[in-house]
Amino acid sequence: CPAMATGTDVHEVALPADAQPPIRVYVNGEELAEGERFVVDGHALRFAPPLHAQPPLGWWRKVLLGIGIGVYGDLKGDTLDLQYRSAGQARVLTIPLTPEGEGGTWRG
Repeated sequence: CPAMATGTDVHEVALPADAQPPIRVYVNGEELAEGERFVVDGHALRFAPPLHAQPPLGWWRKVLLGIGIGVYGDLKGDTLDLQYRSAGQARVLTIPLTPEGEGGTWRG
């Protein structure tokens, strides 16, 4: 189930194949109302404005983190949690949002 991303912006996330309504979406712990910031389009969620994935760490930042030196800048992306029904049972799923080119697709 891919997540469509450009840079660190995530515009679309595929729903799990077995997801049935009601589908509840939480971004950073806050529930979003369908039609305001997202819509269900078939088996995908489309976000407007887009969500933000954690930006990729360049090799230099990885080296600094590896030796215990802090990295400055906005390294935090949005968190996405879904609540849906599958086979008559409630399910909760956390979807990692990563930029395209560095694990930028989510598979469920």
